[in-house]
Amino acid sequence: MAEYSSLDESDIADDLLDLIPRLLREIRADIPREASAEQVIPELRDISELRATTGQIRLLRIVITHHRCTMQELAEQLDVAAPTVTAMVKRLLSQGFVERLRDEQDWRVVRVLPTERGQRALTLYDQFRRANLRRRLAQLSQEELALLRLALPVLHHIVEVEP
Repeated sequence: MAEYSSLDESDIADDLLDLIPRLLREIRADIPREASAEQVIPELRDISELRATTGQIRLLRIVITHHRCTMQELAEQLDVAAPTVTAMVKRLLSQGFVERLRDEQDWRVVRVLPTERGQRALTLYDQFRRANLRRRLAQLSQEELALLRLALPVLHHIVEVEP
């Protein structure tokens, strides 16, 4: 664990920018990559397909949260170009995680909706991530857990503060 003798925002920022993505990658790495032949549980196959890219998982999470999104809304939410969203939606569509519907008022507008399969897969993915993080937290001492608990309000504040 890095120790800070002074409150140097630059050092803290560099450590956070390095640490947070690494933590998320490690938690994600613990999720099964491929369903083996003996695993006949469809949900495990779904999750191994879903975990293809973090962008696709984010897209599915946005669609589930908002219930339906236009391609433009997804591009804005993901901060990517429209062709990138189109490719991501096509992949999730071919896997059965989302469906596309034309807007009834304006047929030029395409809306993306989650399927039941997509909702189940994301729920299971989140359960795996939560369990993986809990296993890692269980390896910490009580003192480390207490320090982490004290840091949570500060991390929330960082997210909420206007730059």
